Amino acid sequence: MPVPVPDRGRVAWWVFTLALVAILAGILYAFLGTFVLGLFVYYATRPVFDRLDRIGQRSLRAMAALLIVALPVLVLIAYTVTIGIRELSALAGTDISAYQEFLQPYVDLSGAQNPSDLLETLVSDPGRLASLGNPETLRRAAESLGAYLGVVATGLLQVGIALGVAFYLLRDDHRLAGWARTQISRGDEVLAAYGCAVDKDLKTIYFGNILNAFVVAVIAALSYNLLNVIAPAGLAIPVPTLLGLLTGATSLIPVVGMKAVYVPVGLYLSAVAALSDPTLLWFPAVFFLLALTLIDGLTELLLRPYISGRNLHVGLVLFAYILGPLLFGWYGLFLGPLLLVLLVHLFRIVVPELIHGETLTPTPTAADILPNPDEGEYPRPEVNPDERPAESPASEGDSPEGDSPESEAEPGPGHGDDGT
Repeated sequence: MPVPVPDRGRVAWWVFTLALVAILAGILYAFLGTFVLGLFVYYATRPVFDRLDRIGQRSLRAMAALLIVALPVLVLIAYTVTIGIRELSALAGTDISAYQEFLQPYVDLSGAQNPSDLLETLVSDPGRLASLGNPETLRRAAESLGAYLGVVATGLLQVGIALGVAFYLLRDDHRLAGWARTQISRGDEVLAAYGCAVDKDLKTIYFGNILNAFVVAVIAALSYNLLNVIAPAGLAIPVPTLLGLLTGATSLIPVVGMKAVYVPVGLYLSAVAALSDPTLLWFPAVFFLLALTLIDGLTELLLRPYISGRNLHVGLVLFAYILGPLLFGWYGLFLGPLLLVLLVHLFRIVVPELIHGETLTPTPTAADILPNPDEGEYPRPEVNPDERPAESPASEGDSPEGDSPESEAEPGPGHGDDGT
């Protein structure tokens, strides 16, 4: 029996395609954090983009959404994190360059020095001003300034690329989704259902959970710093910006949430006030009032509706937030949840039927491994009426009704808007 000879032209095209894919994969890996940040910005601003439907041109609408939400949020987050790192380094007695490995390869802090050290030196010893004309002093000042400008330029470049990725995804996501449906899936309902399920949960986990934590962190940091303005002597909130970041991070913890931070801080302030001057107990009372109403209460009322009905188990999400940065660095905060969503829906929709050798269908045949009792769970497997036990006819009403692929319930990233 003759062995079929492969078409040489087809093999050559495959080799060329694989080579280009390998090059593209290398580029994506080199800027993985930037692209993942862009994906987060896209999902964080997409609800705002959809609400700006009065703006007919998608380019203007995408630009407006980024200017309204993404840019201010990124600036506030960057400033808050920077101040928080400085407070942490001062508290631990370490230099900021110790965080170089965590931030690589996107920010290089190796040549940067703390400018406040130079300012404190000049204030304590004004005679140093006379040496500013010294060439050696000018050289050191230029090196320090150049190092900081390099850090700022690198950070702005990464943020610019991320905003560019988010902009084009907002503007052309409907075209990308249409191309994927017609050219990639080509009527494959399983792939379409998987993509829509991933898109739905990424919107929840990015816009809801992570953005909620960031907003809480910024509001808490601002509130703590403003409270320190009116704080009595000896009763100021320690490291307020760092505590604000911790408040935002603990908002991801189920049940306890941000109370794990502001309750101990409030008790500490109450103890200090009671031991020093009981008339100063008004400040801890104001602290608790602000924490309960603004930081915890108002953010819960305004932001929680956006994350209600999420399907992912809160424990899995929490581990994704914790292990992601530990494994991948700062962008693991976004990459960890992305990998979690991809794996969860792969095991819901595809893996069970692959294991049992059954025909792939868009309807999930596996229940959630860890159902979330507070916020619902994924549909249970459909039961064939012919396979039900005869002794339990009442169980016929227990089968899920109207189970349909998520692709029918969720339109996916296309939004159905074909404007330009």
